[in-house]
Amino acid sequence: MLNAKLNAGFKWIGAVLIMLLLLAGCGQAGDEGANPAPTDAASSGETAPSDEASASGTDAEGDPSTPSPEEANTTITDSTGASIELPGNVERVACLTEICVDSLAELGLEPVAVVPDSIAFQPEFFGDQASSFIQIGGGFMEPSLEDIAKSQPDVVIGLKGTHDMLRDGLGNIAPLYIVEVKTYEDSISFLEMMGTWTGRESEAAAAKDKFLDKMNDYKQQTPNTRSALIMYGADVNFGIDTAGSLVGSLLSELTPYPWPAPVEDGGHQAGGMAYSLEKVLETDPDHIFIETFSFGPDSQPLSEQFAANPIWSKLKAVKNNQFTEVRTAIWANGRGTRSLGIVMDEAMSTLYPDTFKGSDQ
Repeated sequence: MLNAKLNAGFKWIGAVLIMLLLLAGCGQAGDEGANPAPTDAASSGETAPSDEASASGTDAEGDPSTPSPEEANTTITDSTGASIELPGNVERVACLTEICVDSLAELGLEPVAVVPDSIAFQPEFFGDQASSFIQIGGGFMEPSLEDIAKSQPDVVIGLKGTHDMLRDGLGNIAPLYIVEVKTYEDSISFLEMMGTWTGRESEAAAAKDKFLDKMNDYKQQTPNTRSALIMYGADVNFGIDTAGSLVGSLLSELTPYPWPAPVEDGGHQAGGMAYSLEKVLETDPDHIFIETFSFGPDSQPLSEQFAANPIWSKLKAVKNNQFTEVRTAIWANGRGTRSLGIVMDEAMSTLYPDTFKGSDQ
């Protein structure tokens, strides 16, 4: 009798325990469905990577080869219409033309290779520091491919009409970008493009603003009363920069520059043309700026070579000692915003010394 009661008691207690367990289980399930505990990934709207993916550096799809935006190559088209591929972030640039050096200086960067008479050696650019750059021998028209290869460039910058034929030779060294500059707007565009290549967009914007501010200051302050001319050459067979040239068009915005652009481009840059002293005398400018191209240690300044010509002495500028031998590397070859800024400073302080003497706008 006692055993029967005990058995009945145990059965009743077991039934109660089972009911309690069932009720607890149902309550817990209801709580999870109504208010799940958030994880960090769920609360941010992102998929949390697995520990394996995080450790291996793979992306959300598990592809370790997907490049970051900085690493992805980019395809661009140069002034000849050629498509070239550049690394996502250009770091090493070899310069066959001076707007390349000019733009790098504006961006706070150094070229890895330059030509021997580069503006890089001028104090406004890299000065003595330029001696550490690889110098590209072989001449301007046919630079040494071996010297370029030594610099291990990401890209080589050449000038249209001069370096176009180097593309095949540079094929296994680096892509060749051919630039053409006819106006200061082209100079600005190249600067901005270089800023994009190198991740220096803010530096490019600052250099652009500085150049345009300088030009606008000169426009507002110029007396605009004295006519000017730019002559260039290695001997008495010379040319002039017309108002259609890069530097001529710049000066024409600041002072009288009565030399119309030719029908066809010519000379060492677009807008240049062959000329004669007889034609110069017909217009008889107030001041002449002279770019002498030297091809040896015995080269004479162009003004000295003209001295033997009687027409030279008839020019108003010569009579009044108003002719200036300028730095050809900067005036003729620079082409970039810093070089053009130097041209404006030197030209305006020379033409209007009472207004701009000692001025560096």
